[in-house]
Amino acid sequence: MTDRVNRPVRLAGLAGLVALGLALAGCSGDGGEGESSSAAPSATSVSSESASSDGSSSASPSSSASGSYEPATETSPAKNVPVPEMPEAAKEPTEEGLEAAVEYWWEADNYLKLTGDSDPMGMVSTNECKLCIGQVSMWKEIYEAGGWAVTDGTNVDLGTAEVAPDDAGGTFVVQVTELPVHIHKPDGTLVEEASSREESMANWAGSATFESESGHWKVSSMEVMK
Repeated sequence: MTDRVNRPVRLAGLAGLVALGLALAGCSGDGGEGESSSAAPSATSVSSESASSDGSSSASPSSSASGSYEPATETSPAKNVPVPEMPEAAKEPTEEGLEAAVEYWWEADNYLKLTGDSDPMGMVSTNECKLCIGQVSMWKEIYEAGGWAVTDGTNVDLGTAEVAPDDAGGTFVVQVTELPVHIHKPDGTLVEEASSREESMANWAGSATFESESGHWKVSSMEVMK
């Protein structure tokens, strides 16, 4: 049980290893920057930005609001991945709004894993969310190096969501079952040390803020419960 609880954190900690492996494969067009994901990423990593592709991978991932979705395989990344849309409920400073935002965060997380596109994650995360910054940094490095992930995503069961009085934000607890994630190099080689072959379950606790400027909830912290 201990291994299951710690696996998501361990996977994030292998970001530098994954990026290094892809770069050493000689398939990263930006490998000369010398920036390791183990270093603290800047807060701007999570800000919403348009996704662009340098064409460094012959089979680059794609996202689309329409079109036929093609799941990722061991030979190519996912194509026409539906872009998750923030639910209208998440734009209300209520308990229901908080719940909707948390569920959307996990949809954005899965989308990030399948495309390397951080726009949805940036939309629902504050620049103070360390986990959010880490996820964006890790997956952007993988995709920019030409790699990709094969996964069926996560199953999320919301436990509790509470809104504090006086606009002090909110807190939540969710139970997350992560399905296997296989990370591949540009040539299709499986990165064994950063992939998971079994599903894992963990309880996560976090906090969120309702930002009046953006008009919706944003996750400000999240971590695995010990």
